[in-house]
Amino acid sequence: MKTQLAFLTAALLWATPALADGKIYVQLPDLSSYAGQEAEDFLAEVVLANVISSNCPDFAVTDEEWSLLTGSADILARGQLKLSVDDYDADYYGPAFAALDKADACASEGPQVQPVIDRLVELGGSREALPDQDAAYEAEQARLAAWDAAAAQKGKTKVK
Repeated sequence: MKTQLAFLTAALLWATPALADGKIYVQLPDLSSYAGQEAEDFLAEVVLANVISSNCPDFAVTDEEWSLLTGSADILARGQLKLSVDDYDADYYGPAFAALDKADACASEGPQVQPVIDRLVELGGSREALPDQDAAYEAEQARLAAWDAAAAQKGKTKVK
């Protein structure tokens, strides 16, 4: 009986690779029209909404909404603005956590969390999990690999 239970547990774990990273994948919005200052400003709003919702219990979001926030922030930072991970952290997460340090941060910034999520939904994002989490995981890995390849290519120079 213990062998069967161990086999069943292992089979279930192997059958759900997308869940291995603990993320629930949702439809992300089309943010391709965002560039320059508009992308920077919206990225700051999305990152702040993520930090506030993750640290202020009265403004907590669902796992799906968290995935919408973080995935959208990644698209803006890496896809649209071509930021390095270090610049992304320093220029956006640093200020968001600094804002969180203010005594009234939750009360003053919390009411903006849902409007940011609403805007992402209006742009084509979703608050619902995608039906095929395995395919969504693979698509996410491909997007990350493409961003990494583009960043590596950007660092190369031609030599005659």
